[in-house]
Amino acid sequence: MERLAYDTYLSSLSIICHCKAIWFPNKPGFLHCSNRFVGISSSENDPMLKLKSIYPIGIDIQNRHIYAAQFKKSRKGLVVRGLWHKGLNDEVDNLDNAHDVLIPLFKEIAKSKRFQEKKVIVHPPFQEIFTFPIRFRMSEGDDVEELIVRETEKYMPFPIEEAVIDYPSISSAPSGGHHQYTVTIVASRRDHIEHYLNMLKKAGLSAAIIDFSVSALLRLHQFLSTPSENPIILGNIGHTESLLSIVTKEDILAQRIVTWGIQPLVDKLRANFEHLGEENKAKMLLTNYGLRYEDRVESEKRSDISEKTEMDSMLKVIYQLVTPHIEELIHECHKLMAYVRSETQNPTFETAYLYGLANMIGNLDGYMQNRLQLPTILVNPIRENGFQHNGTITDVSEGANFALALGLAMRKVTWP
Repeated sequence: MERLAYDTYLSSLSIICHCKAIWFPNKPGFLHCSNRFVGISSSENDPMLKLKSIYPIGIDIQNRHIYAAQFKKSRKGLVVRGLWHKGLNDEVDNLDNAHDVLIPLFKEIAKSKRFQEKKVIVHPPFQEIFTFPIRFRMSEGDDVEELIVRETEKYMPFPIEEAVIDYPSISSAPSGGHHQYTVTIVASRRDHIEHYLNMLKKAGLSAAIIDFSVSALLRLHQFLSTPSENPIILGNIGHTESLLSIVTKEDILAQRIVTWGIQPLVDKLRANFEHLGEENKAKMLLTNYGLRYEDRVESEKRSDISEKTEMDSMLKVIYQLVTPHIEELIHECHKLMAYVRSETQNPTFETAYLYGLANMIGNLDGYMQNRLQLPTILVNPIRENGFQHNGTITDVSEGANFALALGLAMRKVTWP
């Protein structure tokens, strides 16, 4: 078993995660450790090494889509150098399939004039990642890393010797002379990760770091917003899978990947409105109408208007088609909040922030705010007090899809 912190040659670049500043010394069998949260590996402090620092290409590999993004520094701050996206005809659901599908796309990214350099940070598909919390007590003289390995082994679905793991969040509190630790574990099969690294190498790219969705999204969110001491819901909505997490300024309190996305909504609209034809028209309908019928009803109550229009009928039909699927997302949020309440004393949830394709569902923020009784904000990092994009996209609303890729890409990498 090794810590998940390596480049194409499985060398010494380390994961930089958002958690408390805890540092563990190197041990035989472990790769170079992280100077966690602070974001500086020991080699960066060596005056004998002349290191070049750049913003890498962030590559977010999803089940049926792949996104890439890169930043550059300007006098006005961070600018998006380039964005790239391709929908996949086949699902990336196994390694053999992934090899045939992804290498040509990685080569396209490597040759694209939108990007510079060949260093990349990659987020592998969700099905490659196992994540779960562990807890243990630590006495004086105990080794934290050994305890993490021992507890992790109990929950792994495969031998820990075949795993690479990281822990993007670790927190502790005194408990009867001991320290009670809660750790978020992220794990994957080492041979699977090596397979992705080799695919990138064959395409002419060099993977500086393997990173994870919750770390990338938290990095992006803390850049765009003031970190909160109270728990917030932080989510990224995808096509068929979504990330939901509850985080604070320093800790990941809960996270999970749910098989929920906007694609079933788009498919349902196309099935019920045959004249729509193309998928893009169904997406426009979802954005323009979505859950807006609820606002219309409230407006009618306030203005005492009883006359129904053709628009009202359209809004109602779409609302009835969409809400059952949205309620599944609400249910997943309630389950995550219930878990945090069971583990944390009197948590005060502050706000829900939803990135990604959440922006494509009209009035999703208002609907969720009513159901969760929690202020809800849909975030597009390109459009809303975020990054300039140098004309790399024609419609800034498209930038919402790149949230994870942007979170990956904003993490600088260095090498001699």
